[in-house]
Amino acid sequence: RCLVNRGVRDPDSAQLFLNPRLKDVADPMNLPNMEAMVDRLWLARERQERMVVFGDYDVDGVSSTALLMEVFEDLGWPPVNVYLPHRLEEGYGLSQKAVETCLTRFSPQLLLAVDCGSTAGDTIEWLRNYNVDVLVLDHHQIAEEPPAANAVVNPQINTAEDAPFRELCAAGLAFKLAHALVKRGREENLAEAFSFDLRKLLDLVALGTIADLVPLTGENRILVSKGLECLKNTKRPGVQALKEIAQIEDRVGVFEVGFQLGPRLNAAGCLENDLDALELLRAPDKD
Repeated sequence: RCLVNRGVRDPDSAQLFLNPRLKDVADPMNLPNMEAMVDRLWLARERQERMVVFGDYDVDGVSSTALLMEVFEDLGWPPVNVYLPHRLEEGYGLSQKAVETCLTRFSPQLLLAVDCGSTAGDTIEWLRNYNVDVLVLDHHQIAEEPPAANAVVNPQINTAEDAPFRELCAAGLAFKLAHALVKRGREENLAEAFSFDLRKLLDLVALGTIADLVPLTGENRILVSKGLECLKNTKRPGVQALKEIAQIEDRVGVFEVGFQLGPRLNAAGCLENDLDALELLRAPDKD
């Protein structure tokens, strides 16, 4: 009765709900424009282009950025720079001021906007005029006229009420992109892709998904269920330190992420800039 009241009305759906399994996640290439995004990122790898990941300053944006930086490093991209806007001085997302600072600092040939960019048509056009290609990986409401980026991966492009992937936040989309890149790498017989374990990213996916308050249904339920297991045994020194200071010992559930870990990661971005939180997630050792 509890399941039926929540829209789970047949045995197959109930089985998926009660026993989430990673093998039930859909092909990432089913996302709109994912193939075009993978093609452009792969070209950047082959050409050894200067690239920057332009993230957002909340937990979802920071965990997505950390996840993608790890994937690019492990799969052999040239060193990728990261830019997180200053909340007070530059505002949210791909603002003109933030992008100008980013270009001055890094001179990228390719900019990947994560957790932002779906309504930044003017800024993206400005970037294209400076010969900077732009990719947008985002879950927010999209402008009526999608920005003229090289590829926009956003499940909101499909406006049907029952369209797939509409529940995903940026962390979930970053995981889908990671999955797509690993698939492409294996098709290209890239050794690093065969040894890459996507499951090690799920702690970051759980952090971003729970903190962003998206519905824990569909693929989110699978990713968070497995991500919480990953968080319990995380090898990331920064997350271990967060758990210690929050006095989290054995159990790591939605409450612990939503009320103890997430707010601490959000704090840096609320005050100034979330680079400290990003560096904490990516810290290679306790020092």
